[in-house]
Amino acid sequence: MNRFLNDLKVLIKNHWKTISFIVLVIWLITNYTDIKSGVIDGWNNN
Repeated sequence: MNRFLNDLKVLIKNHWKTISFIVLVIWLITNYTDIKSGVIDGWNNN
């Protein structure tokens, strides 16, 4: 288990940009309808 945690730390340290990009894309996909409706409402209110 300790070896696994060390490998995980190294992986995150080396690839944190890629991991954060993937998380951001997943977050945007899951919240797409909320974001789209918010943008459309903001656009129509002006």
